[in-house]
Parts: sequence; structure tokens; C-alpha cells
Amino acid sequence: MRFDLIIRNGRVIDGTGLKGYAADIAIKDGRIARIGRVDDGAEREYDAAGLVVCPGFIDIHTHYDVQLDWDPIATPSVWHGVTTVMAGNCGFTLAPAKPDDVQWLARMLSRVEGMSPDALREGLRFKGGGFGDFWNRFEGKIGVNVGAYVGHSAVRRFVMGDDASERPATKNEIEAMKELVRQGMREGAIGFSTSQLDIHIGDDGRGVPSNHATPEEVVELAGVLSEFDHGAIEIIPHSFAAGYDEADRKLLVDLYKASGKPVELNPLIPSTTHPMGWEATLNFVSEMAEQGIRLHPMCSVNKLEAHIRLSDTFILDESPLWREVLCRSEPDRMNALRDPAMREKLRVANDDPTGRAFVIDFDRLIVEQATVVANQALEGRSVGDIAKERGIGSLDCFLDLSLSENLEMNFYSEMDEVATEFMRHVNRTAVQNPMVMAGSSDGGAHLATFVGADYTTRLLTEYVPDPLSLEEAIYRLTGMPANVHGLVDRGTLRVGAKADIICFDAATLKSSRAYLVDDFPANSSRYVVDSEGYKLTVVNGQILVEDGEHTGALPGEVLHGA
Repeated sequence: MRFDLIIRNGRVIDGTGLKGYAADIAIKDGRIARIGRVDDGAEREYDAAGLVVCPGFIDIHTHYDVQLDWDPIATPSVWHGVTTVMAGNCGFTLAPAKPDDVQWLARMLSRVEGMSPDALREGLRFKGGGFGDFWNRFEGKIGVNVGAYVGHSAVRRFVMGDDASERPATKNEIEAMKELVRQGMREGAIGFSTSQLDIHIGDDGRGVPSNHATPEEVVELAGVLSEFDHGAIEIIPHSFAAGYDEADRKLLVDLYKASGKPVELNPLIPSTTHPMGWEATLNFVSEMAEQGIRLHPMCSVNKLEAHIRLSDTFILDESPLWREVLCRSEPDRMNALRDPAMREKLRVANDDPTGRAFVIDFDRLIVEQATVVANQALEGRSVGDIAKERGIGSLDCFLDLSLSENLEMNFYSEMDEVATEFMRHVNRTAVQNPMVMAGSSDGGAHLATFVGADYTTRLLTEYVPDPLSLEEAIYRLTGMPANVHGLVDRGTLRVGAKADIICFDAATLKSSRAYLVDDFPANSSRYVVDSEGYKLTVVNGQILVEDGEHTGALPGEVLHGA
């Protein structure tokens, strides 16, 4: 037999957690046709001597729904070995949508997921319709595989209109929402997603639709998945930072019992007010696992740094006053930020940690990028140092600098050495728990604030060989997420499986520092993070990326429920 592609001489780590082995892999018609000794020829042969050959990574928590309209290979996740992305998380999707609601949903995404409004206006192609109408547009037009959830907020808006952001649903409205979830599952959704975080506020200043749902509504909608042979639930509950209060623990158990499907949870990140909430989460999910209840939180091994630009940040949204001011239209927003009386109120609000996961230390913010020439000499300096030099407080200095560039100045903040070491302890503990999945990139979201696509690379370089073996780490990036999400043809290397394969040099693998680029529609900016060491990325049997360069191929598939 003559094959399409043979990858020879590599160290095969198959995604099951088993020890790696020497073998060739032959590919035919998009699937793995043979593993072992392959004497036949192929249209293309690739010598993987000295390289690890493993399944393509599955990026389980992304918001690439919109970005795929102009970036069909889902960068920067694809630069870090990802061949499949899971979109539509947190209940934030653009479908189902009535035509008149598409822009409302887009504006919601712009606010809660940090997507440029200008990029959405110029790049979004969807005009309304159901789940299938949205995703079928990408058939034959994407480089990576994509699976997507039915999003709670979109479903709620479709049924309840503007009331979705105001009140609980009636019994009849819940039944109508259930039918939309059912329709989405029939059209190929990988599951149902929702969230109920206070920080999730739309551009209209109200909580997103899913925040107004009762626990009974959430359970009813998730219960639709019991009718299907595939599916998963994705949710970030209200009290996630604390390790879940009694009500949310009941909700999570009820979700599993009603749906019979795995429940994917939030990343394990310590917060200012609940530094040990992650430990409570781990204890809870371990206890539930003993009872047969599948709850899967994520560990965040990506570099935790925040980039802040007041024109579009969400970082301060946990403070109602900051959120109200930053959601104002111009010129009211900048006028408020100039007002000394308002500044004093904002200072007091920032110093109050009540109900907040994170509090900004303005002294520690670093000027990252200035757009005004006169400010560029300040790049790399801390706001605290500049404030002392100017004889003013750090909050006033931060606001003055921001206003001098119409809120477009970029700042960043990194954890100090103590916090960094504590976060490493959190992750070392988390990755050893068998219920924990690796994540979360949040790819496609918070583009001016955060980039987490390097979590795959950092897991392999910072947590291997201790506490994980290379085989165990690859399982967390491939076989485990495939199993949780019911992807029967992906996640492991075996004969008959879809040929999603990457080759990398473990000795040279590394991730870069995040940096800002202006490459989105309307010349809008985003942070990206590069990698080194990935040599070959194959999607459905075709080479997508070789030596860091996209080949131009678009072999990705929209996953239809499996």
C-alpha cells in the first residue's frame, strides 16, 4: 500500500499514559493506517528522529467562536501543538440568535471576554440562526478541529429577549430553552455551557443572561444531555473562588445526576479573598469522584500575568463602582476618571477586597506600551516610581497616564516571587489529582489582558519530569480531554483514529513572553505568545504547520458531537 504520509523514527507517546516506544506511523485518507514498522512508501515521508510523536493537543476552554472568521488556524493555540479547540465556553456564544440579537450578543462578548468591538464589527460574518447555522459556515474553511457548546446566555436571550438579563425564567420559557439545547445537540454540539460569575457584566451594565437563571433552570437545561450518547457540561459557578459554597456544591452534583455527563469546571487559581479555595475544590471533586460523580477542574500552568488597558479591560469589573464608570460611553467615562471626587471613590473601592477575587496594586503596574511619543520613555517603569517622581498617588498617576492616551496605554502586572512559588505549589498539587485537566488558554478572549495558549508548552517544560512523566503530561493534554468530551476518534494514536499528530523536540521546547500585535480586523491589537520546538503539526492527515509556518492547508473539521 502507498500511504499519504509516513512519520518515521520518532518516539511515539500515544496519549494513553503508557510508556513511549519507537515506531513509524503511516497515514491514509486522514486516519492512522499503521503503527509500528512500515516498509511501504508514501507521498511524503517525515523523519522524526530525536522527536516526540504524540496526538495533537486538545485546548478545552476557548472562545475562538468569532476569531475563526478571520483566523482559521486559531492562533496562538496552534503554535503550541493544539489541533482541536473547544469553543462556546461559559455560556457565551453567538448562536442560537435571532438576527436582531446578533449584535447584542457580540457586544456582550466584547465586554465579558475582552474582544475588540471594532474587530467584531468588521470581522464577524454571522447574521443569525441556530447552532448549526453558525458552525456549518466553517466546514472546509478551518485549519484546526473545533467542537462547540450550546451557550446558556444565547439560548436565554433567544427565548426571553431583553428579559433574559432581568429575571428568572418561567416554566414555559425553560421548556422552550430546553428545546433549543436539544436542537443544538442534534446539530452537533459537544455539550452545554453556562456561568454565573458576578464579574460577567454585559456592555449594558447588567449581569449576563445566565447570571439570572435559577439553579433549577440550569439543571433542567443540562438534563437535556441525558437524551444523547455524547456531551459534557461546562460551568463556572458563582462561588468558584471559595471552593464552592453549599448551594453550588449541590448544583454541581445535581448537574451530573440530571445529565449523566462529565462536568468541566473552572481553573484552580488562588484569589485575594480565598487563597486556599483551590484546595477546597480539589478536596470536593476528589470526594465526589469516590461517589462516582465526574467533576473536572482545570489547572492553570500558563504564565499568570495581567495586561491592563482601561479602554477595554475587565480586570476591575468585580468592583461595582469601577465597572459602572468603565462601562460609560465617552466622553462621560473619561470625564469621570478626571474628576477628583470620583477618583477618591474609586480609590476607596479598589482598597475594599469584599467579594473580590483580585485587587489591583497600582504601585506594581508597569508601563508596557505607550502610543504617545512623549510617554515612550516611561515604558518598563513602574507606576509607583513614576508617581513618586511626580509627587502624586499611584492611582492618580495610573489614571493620568491612561487619560493622556485616551485610555489606550498598556500596563502589565506580574506575580512576585512568593506568589509565583505558591502558584507553582498549587499546580504541582493539582496536576497529580486524577480528576484535573490541563488548561485554560481562554483562547480568543481577553485579548488585551491575558494570553494563556502556552499552557500546553509550560506543562511539558515546567512540570516534567517532576511531578509528571512526559507520558502522563501528554495524556492530560490529549487522551484525558478526549475522554471527558467524548471525542472517540481523537486524543490517542491508534489505528483507525483521526490523524491529529504533532512532532516536537523535548530538549528545545519553550514558550516566549507574551507580546502585543496589531493583526486583527480594524487593526485591533491582541497579545500572543510564541513557542519553539514544535516541528510538525498534522490535522486529519494533512500537514498544517511545519517548522512554525502554516502550510496554507485547511484540513480542520467541525466536530459533530464526537
